[in-house]
Amino acid sequence: MNRLWLLLIAIAVASCGGGSGNLAVVGSSPSTIGVGQQRLVMAEVDPESSAFVGGPGEEVTVTFAGPSGAGQTVPAEWVWSIEGVRGFLIARPDFDEPGPWTAAINSPRGTTDETAFSVNADIPIPEVGEPVPASETRTSPEFELESITTDPDPQAAFYEMTVAEAISNGTPALIVFATPAFCQTAVCGPTMEIVKEAVAGRAGFDVVHVEIFENVDSAGEGRLIEVPAVIEWGLPSEPWVYVVDAGGIATARFEGAVSPEELGAALDALG
Repeated sequence: MNRLWLLLIAIAVASCGGGSGNLAVVGSSPSTIGVGQQRLVMAEVDPESSAFVGGPGEEVTVTFAGPSGAGQTVPAEWVWSIEGVRGFLIARPDFDEPGPWTAAINSPRGTTDETAFSVNADIPIPEVGEPVPASETRTSPEFELESITTDPDPQAAFYEMTVAEAISNGTPALIVFATPAFCQTAVCGPTMEIVKEAVAGRAGFDVVHVEIFENVDSAGEGRLIEVPAVIEWGLPSEPWVYVVDAGGIATARFEGAVSPEELGAALDALG
């Protein structure tokens, strides 16, 4: 799987030498950026130290330019991936055509050098407005919790039904793909806590946590094996959080960092 933070570092290193200013880094998995409105995880990087810069409370925008030369500037919101430790920018551009695009971050430090990325005509994961796969996933009590989740403090209700059941029973659903113990992005655990915070006090939907790997109880004995659902959904990174309506249609999706406010608003929009 392509890992979000490894991708950020690789792009930052590859971009060094292209200019003297800070770098605009697009951290969303490349294969998942498509035509239409997208939620991009971004970062402003100091090329001297490779450190991410910025923080909450700053007024930041991102300017995008496409193949035809037409541009758009959209606001960017700071979201903590680990509260008080690491955060990223979330921008929501609307891409009108596939092909090569560039992005530049406008912050109190000035405008970054442009970074190039691609917008795909087709992407492998469920998009907002599309049905999600009815994956058969493992549940409790058929399986012991410690064999189907690496969350150190699991909520039993998150493992009572399969994804297939949750998206076909006429009730909205929140589907979380995360692996707290083996997360390469280091934010799966914090994301699970944000999910727990967001669903507390809200009702009217089911929650399913899908552990990324199926052999977590014997992981030390060999290679970790992805659960079939990860492959069926085409997910190239972790964590991912999907909000799904009562008809099984994705209404929101979040890669990597997500705030309680962002997720709460998506759940409230279910009505």
